[in-house]
Amino acid sequence: MAKKKITGQTKLATTSSPADSSEELKLVSRKSQLNPTSFRLTPEDSDRLKSITVAVNELSPYKKISETMVIKALLYNGLKIKPENLLKAIREVIL
Repeated sequence: MAKKKITGQTKLATTSSPADSSEELKLVSRKSQLNPTSFRLTPEDSDRLKSITVAVNELSPYKKISETMVIKALLYNGLKIKPENLLKAIREVIL
């Protein structure tokens, strides 16, 4: 079988290297890494968290709210509470 000679421009001959390109590439930013945090809850604290989650899910018409979402919301609200009030709540939980 005779091989046919290529006579003309090929696609490989017309490609440009990335260094010669004037096209700017958009960089994709990565999401921040999540640091998993584990902690232990007493049975009473676990019951409190479950009751809060159930109460929130009764009011949420769209999707199920997880216990993790409830904890995140409580942490967010904790930023708004005065440290003195937070310390009082901590004393009530401990004693």
